[in-house]
Amino acid sequence: MSDRDEKLQKLDAMLRSRRMEPAGPDLAQRIILKARDMPQSQTLPLTQWMKGLFAEFHLPKPAYVLAGTLMIGLVLGFNAPVDTTPDDLDSAQNFLYADEDVL
Repeated sequence: MSDRDEKLQKLDAMLRSRRMEPAGPDLAQRIILKARDMPQSQTLPLTQWMKGLFAEFHLPKPAYVLAGTLMIGLVLGFNAPVDTTPDDLDSAQNFLYADEDVL
Protein backbone atom coordinates (compact mmCIF):
# COMPACT_ATOMS: atom_id res chain seq x y z
CA MET A 1 0.00 0.00 0.00
CA SER A 2 2.92 2.36 0.56
CA ASP A 3 3.78 2.24 -3.15
CA ARG A 4 0.25 3.30 -3.98
CA ASP A 5 0.34 6.07 -1.37
CA GLU A 6 3.61 7.34 -2.81
CA LYS A 7 2.12 7.42 -6.29
CA LEU A 8 -0.90 9.32 -5.02
CA GLN A 9 1.33 11.83 -3.24
CA LYS A 10 3.38 12.33 -6.41
CA LEU A 11 0.22 12.83 -8.41
CA ASP A 12 -1.13 15.35 -5.92
CA ALA A 13 2.18 17.21 -5.94
CA MET A 14 2.18 17.33 -9.75
CA LEU A 15 -1.39 18.60 -9.82
CA ARG A 16 -0.62 21.31 -7.27
CA SER A 17 2.54 22.40 -9.08
CA ARG A 18 0.91 22.90 -12.46
CA ARG A 19 0.27 26.40 -13.67
CA MET A 20 -3.38 27.48 -13.63
CA GLU A 21 -4.54 30.37 -15.71
CA PRO A 22 -7.24 32.46 -14.11
CA ALA A 23 -10.62 32.47 -15.83
CA GLY A 24 -11.41 35.46 -17.99
CA PRO A 25 -13.91 38.05 -16.80
CA ASP A 26 -16.32 37.14 -19.60
CA LEU A 27 -16.39 33.39 -18.88
CA ALA A 28 -20.01 33.33 -17.76
CA GLN A 29 -21.12 35.30 -20.82
CA ARG A 30 -19.25 32.92 -23.16
CA ILE A 31 -20.87 29.90 -21.50
CA ILE A 32 -24.33 31.44 -21.91
CA LEU A 33 -23.74 32.26 -25.58
CA LYS A 34 -22.45 28.75 -26.33
CA ALA A 35 -25.43 27.20 -24.53
CA ARG A 36 -27.83 29.21 -26.68
CA ASP A 37 -26.25 27.88 -29.86
CA MET A 38 -26.34 24.22 -28.79
CA PRO A 39 -29.53 22.29 -29.61
CA GLN A 40 -31.42 21.16 -26.56
CA SER A 41 -32.24 17.49 -26.15
CA GLN A 42 -35.87 16.47 -26.26
CA THR A 43 -37.80 13.22 -26.22
CA LEU A 44 -38.73 12.10 -29.69
CA PRO A 45 -41.12 9.45 -30.93
CA LEU A 46 -39.49 6.35 -32.38
CA THR A 47 -40.25 7.29 -35.99
CA GLN A 48 -38.67 10.73 -35.67
CA TRP A 49 -35.68 9.23 -33.88
CA MET A 50 -35.19 6.71 -36.72
CA LYS A 51 -35.47 9.50 -39.33
CA GLY A 52 -32.87 11.50 -37.43
CA LEU A 53 -30.60 8.48 -37.21
CA PHE A 54 -30.77 7.86 -40.95
CA ALA A 55 -30.28 11.55 -41.68
CA GLU A 56 -27.30 11.78 -39.34
CA PHE A 57 -25.45 8.83 -40.82
CA HIS A 58 -26.54 9.61 -44.39
CA LEU A 59 -28.17 6.24 -44.82
CA PRO A 60 -30.80 5.66 -47.49
CA LYS A 61 -34.45 5.49 -46.56
CA PRO A 62 -35.42 2.17 -44.94
CA ALA A 63 -38.08 1.45 -47.58
CA TYR A 64 -35.45 1.61 -50.33
CA VAL A 65 -33.13 -0.66 -48.38
CA LEU A 66 -35.90 -3.22 -47.84
CA ALA A 67 -36.99 -3.08 -51.50
CA GLY A 68 -33.39 -3.42 -52.67
CA THR A 69 -32.79 -6.38 -50.40
CA LEU A 70 -35.92 -8.11 -51.65
CA MET A 71 -34.94 -7.51 -55.28
CA ILE A 72 -31.46 -8.93 -54.70
CA GLY A 73 -33.03 -11.94 -52.98
CA LEU A 74 -35.38 -12.54 -55.90
CA VAL A 75 -32.58 -12.26 -58.46
CA LEU A 76 -30.36 -14.64 -56.49
CA GLY A 77 -33.26 -17.03 -55.94
CA PHE A 78 -34.17 -17.21 -59.63
CA ASN A 79 -30.54 -17.61 -60.66
CA ALA A 80 -29.87 -20.45 -58.22
CA PRO A 81 -29.60 -23.81 -59.97
CA VAL A 82 -32.47 -26.17 -59.33
CA ASP A 83 -30.99 -29.67 -59.11
CA THR A 84 -33.70 -31.43 -57.18
CA THR A 85 -34.46 -35.03 -57.94
CA PRO A 86 -37.89 -36.50 -57.26
CA ASP A 87 -36.52 -38.30 -54.18
CA ASP A 88 -35.29 -35.02 -52.68
CA LEU A 89 -38.61 -33.36 -53.45
CA ASP A 90 -40.60 -36.16 -51.85
CA SER A 91 -38.52 -36.11 -48.69
CA ALA A 92 -38.77 -32.34 -48.48
CA GLN A 93 -42.56 -32.41 -48.74
CA ASN A 94 -43.16 -35.30 -46.36
CA PHE A 95 -43.53 -32.99 -43.39
CA LEU A 96 -46.59 -31.38 -45.03
CA TYR A 97 -48.75 -34.47 -44.82
CA ALA A 98 -50.11 -36.05 -41.70
CA ASP A 99 -49.26 -39.66 -40.91
CA GLU A 100 -52.94 -40.62 -40.91
CA ASP A 101 -54.74 -42.94 -43.25
CA VAL A 102 -56.93 -41.57 -45.99
CA LEU A 103 -60.58 -41.39 -44.93
